[in-house]
Amino acid sequence: MGIKQLSKLIGEHAPAAIKEITMEALTGRKLAIDASMAIYQFLVAVRSQDKGGGGPSAQLMNDQGEVTSHLQGMWYRTLRFVEAGIKP
Repeated sequence: MGIKQLSKLIGEHAPAAIKEITMEALTGRKLAIDASMAIYQFLVAVRSQDKGGGGPSAQLMNDQGEVTSHLQGMWYRTLRFVEAGIKP
């Protein structure tokens, strides 16, 4: 997913285009979220935890046995944005 080394390329050729900001700097603003990338982040994080010995039980699942950890991750991230005064 994404373009490999894109951040590095932009950093080398347009360093002013990249800057880190705090969540507080976004207070009162609307923020677009790439949901597919965010969900993928949470799924990867859950898989990484499983390799640490947590096993499949480390994943949250619904009654049908479907993994829902990514949905909880999106929910809590969205709550953090709203609590910081950001409209996702």
